Amino acid sequence: MTAFSSAQFPTLFRNSWTTRGLARSIESIDTDGLCREYNGLTAVAPSRPGTGKRYFVCHDGCPRAKNPQNPSEKHLAIALWHLKSLPTQLGVSKLRLLDYEFPLKASRSDKGLGEVDLLGTTDKGRLVVVELKVQSKDKPRADSPIHALMEGLRYAAVVQANQGAIAGEAKDRFAVKLSNDPPIVQILAPEDWWQSWCHMPRRTRKAAGSWELAFLELAKHLESRLGISVECAELLDVRLADVHWNASRPCLPTPPTAAPVNLELGP
Repeated sequence: MTAFSSAQFPTLFRNSWTTRGLARSIESIDTDGLCREYNGLTAVAPSRPGTGKRYFVCHDGCPRAKNPQNPSEKHLAIALWHLKSLPTQLGVSKLRLLDYEFPLKASRSDKGLGEVDLLGTTDKGRLVVVELKVQSKDKPRADSPIHALMEGLRYAAVVQANQGAIAGEAKDRFAVKLSNDPPIVQILAPEDWWQSWCHMPRRTRKAAGSWELAFLELAKHLESRLGISVECAELLDVRLADVHWNASRPCLPTPPTAAPVNLELGP
């Protein structure tokens, strides 16, 4: 079996997506090639059980880095996880949140693979790989939606490759029965993150182009070829600054709702 290397998958692991020419960059993606990369990654994906490790690692919701004055994306993820479920307007009654910082690496040599921000399941047992994004304090826009999608796709490929082992652990720990359907990739962010990309200033929009239409076409192709559903969702009435602390745990004052982002409206 070929060992995993991120260099084998140049599109999935591409990290440079600039605002200028964003629409052209998305349109230039070889979608057939991207699908081959996805399937190739599932074939060589690391397996934690193969090295004696589990996927659900008993997180306690207390992050190591505690800075109430400077909340981070990870703090928001943990605050959402504490809610255990997220009301949603995305076609399911609730998104059950199983874990945060869900590990994918089997060994230290699996460079380039991060952790799933949040792993959830629909009411029908379909896994949801949540790629969480927040607005940057230092930049007008943080990572782009296409950057978030590529992160979510590579995580989904590894999750799908190990779906049997993950399902077994989920059944033992949460009494959850997972389906065999390919995962959903959900890009989830507060409203201000989505607004920074969907409502750019006129000059920035001209430089970026109508990236939304190209993004939607790519998502449709992925679903038809791979069975992967791509969801774009915004957290209503919550921002990163709303994260507060209860003892050593980040929390939110009220449970937010995840609402769909309609990219078909365009700029």
